[in-house]
Amino acid sequence: MARTQRIRDPIHGLIVFREAEPLDQIAWKLLNTSELQRLRRIKQLGFCEFVFPGATHTRLSHCIGVFETARRLVEIIKRQAGEVDEDRAEEATLAALLHDIGHGPFSHAFEQVQRSQGLKKRHEAWSAQIIRDPKGQIQPLLEEYRRGLADKVADVLVAETPTDIYDAIVRSSFDADRLDYLQRDRIMTGSGAGAIDFDWLLENLRIEPIDVDPDGDGRGVQRRSFCLDAKALQSAEAFLLARFHLYTQVYLHKTIRGVEQMFAALLRAVAAAAAKGRFEEAGLDPKHPLARFFGSRGEDAAAYLALDDAVLWGAVEGFRRAGDAYIVAMAERLWGRRLFKALDIESVYDQSAEIQRRAIRRIERDYAGEMGRMVLKDTATISIYGVVGADDAAAQNRLMIRTSNGLREITELSPAISSLVSPKGRSFTRFYFSSSAERDRARDGK
Repeated sequence: MARTQRIRDPIHGLIVFREAEPLDQIAWKLLNTSELQRLRRIKQLGFCEFVFPGATHTRLSHCIGVFETARRLVEIIKRQAGEVDEDRAEEATLAALLHDIGHGPFSHAFEQVQRSQGLKKRHEAWSAQIIRDPKGQIQPLLEEYRRGLADKVADVLVAETPTDIYDAIVRSSFDADRLDYLQRDRIMTGSGAGAIDFDWLLENLRIEPIDVDPDGDGRGVQRRSFCLDAKALQSAEAFLLARFHLYTQVYLHKTIRGVEQMFAALLRAVAAAAAKGRFEEAGLDPKHPLARFFGSRGEDAAAYLALDDAVLWGAVEGFRRAGDAYIVAMAERLWGRRLFKALDIESVYDQSAEIQRRAIRRIERDYAGEMGRMVLKDTATISIYGVVGADDAAAQNRLMIRTSNGLREITELSPAISSLVSPKGRSFTRFYFSSSAERDRARDGK
């Protein structure tokens, strides 16, 4: 029997699933599926707790927050447009709730391992597959609620170009995902990475046609999406700066990235041994979900859904008794937090880009035989605001400001943001070595 349910959340306060609201009730049922409950056992920030011990919040808590934010965005659409397409609003709101069900354990680090094994399916594709699976718990619930709804929700998650304002709830410069994670991750890490006035940003959200294909044939592709009123320009600047600082101080922290690289190197070695049937050498039971997953070349969705952070940490404990010395050593290091030491090329060789490139080539040459095992390389690029996008090159992620002279991109109005924009973003290269002494030898070229 339906009844009102409540969840207390550190970001949004009391989140209520009302008895009289059919959408709330289907969302509550979805929350209790095994697919969503699995996210209770996957941390939102992977290995960030190695540096920020409070960053243990889960992808489930994030998904609930994204759902609540999506409901607020629907109310903004209703207020701005005077009406809503109820079906499209439901599809987008449920997509917001389900957007992360395709994440694997330790999320982005595990995606690295999949790519190294030739498994190129990203978590968005996994999410769509899980939603559409008639053998799972999600698809029957969605189909019972409305025929064809599972496909509609999955389509929202994998769409590359938005079709209307409802897609903007899931993918835009102010989508529900980033509006939640920027608040949640900042608080849970204890980061002082800038304050964001989310209430003011939401109060000043507007809906306008935006060109989502600015580099096309000149005619553009107009889609209704979110923009900001000019009164919120300073809050928009703070929003982008806070996001940039979270990336530089938290998501791309050298120690966190180093743990990710170590974890990926360990799993690559395990997967290579398991692929040859050498399970004792890998320290892995042949019936373990990892063995089943890698053995199926990523086709076994049931094995994928059996993987979470707890399962993999349990596997790491087993790897400490593997027959392969490298697997044992890497597992022991992770278990006891004995981490590789970082050599940050841009920090150490700050004279010029050419000197940095020479250092990278020298280290790759000198350690060619150990690269990927005892020497780990990490590269990434981060921009405060891309040429046409905030998180990536997608034009729908441009941050547009509504002025008396029409829509303007924020870089045209904000000297603070435009001065920090780089066409290629800020790239970094780091090498990780098994000891401080080895790192110092590599740094000095000895």
